[in-house]
Amino acid sequence: MNISKFLDHRFRMPVSVCLLLLFFSLNAAAQNRSTISGYVFGPGRSPVGQVAVELRNDVNSTLGRTRTDSSGHFIFTGVPSGRLSVTVLPLGTNFEGQTREVEIAGVGARGQLIPDNPQVDFYLKEKKGTQLTGNNEVVFAQEVPEDARRIYQTAISDLVALRTEQGVAELKQAIEIFPTYFLALQRLGAEQLKQERYEEAAKSFSVSVLVNQRSFVCWYGLTYANFGLKKWPEVIDNAEKALEIEKNSVNTLLLMGIAQRNLKKFVEAEKSLVRAKKFDEGKTGDLYFNMALLYAYNLKKYQEAADALELYLKANPSVPDEANVRKLIKQFRENRPPAKREPSQ
Repeated sequence: MNISKFLDHRFRMPVSVCLLLLFFSLNAAAQNRSTISGYVFGPGRSPVGQVAVELRNDVNSTLGRTRTDSSGHFIFTGVPSGRLSVTVLPLGTNFEGQTREVEIAGVGARGQLIPDNPQVDFYLKEKKGTQLTGNNEVVFAQEVPEDARRIYQTAISDLVALRTEQGVAELKQAIEIFPTYFLALQRLGAEQLKQERYEEAAKSFSVSVLVNQRSFVCWYGLTYANFGLKKWPEVIDNAEKALEIEKNSVNTLLLMGIAQRNLKKFVEAEKSLVRAKKFDEGKTGDLYFNMALLYAYNLKKYQEAADALELYLKANPSVPDEANVRKLIKQFRENRPPAKREPSQ
């Protein structure tokens, strides 16, 4: 793959960043793009919001923890390859916990490393001998016409069974019947993002946030869709809305920082990325990669650039081209700029 095309596909950033990325492994980057996402439903396919979801590896070590939003959606990003498990922990509710195993192969037919993005949906059962107390009442509720609801439920079943084209068509049909159908709009936008149909995803999420302005997933989805379209001012505006709901979202802060850098708002970009670092706990390699770009090429803070690359290596211990990254770190430690300047955009 041409490196400039790879960059445009991976980050939707300008081609000029390739000078530093030449030292990085494309294959390792592909693995970092793997995600596991899904929805948690209760009886009658009612979304279950604000329950904990854990991601664990094959030796039962916790890799990440998150909570479902009001539509029951969750997502883990930067997922490594291997056999993993996703566990829903509905503590304080009358639902039983549930665990599903997930295999992230990360290897294509020709042996190349590729990202994997499986979806795992959960259908929780009530504990025997109890009744729901309302602790997990959906934050956002709608009176949905029965025919639209029925088609939506069929769409979810088809999407779970990986009949994606059919499921998407049914989501659109449900929305035609009920144009402000929040769950259908949200899920449609998510499916469109998976297919990198950013213009369509932006339209779906734009309607969904008008229906429910307190959905982090929809504001983040709109942020990412505009990121894919390189609409940097819109990315910043959408990210700010998402951060009002989830102030410690590393991915949202990262997208905002990249957008600010593209608009040459370098001081603001640094603030966003440093804020993301505060919440990241050294897990997201892409964050430190972008910090290194900002410090090396824009702010001329070479010690900080070296620090960022050190964190990049810690977050990505299997980088095949580590020796070249170490050389670059040494160069920055000596306060020497990159060998070539970043081309004008």
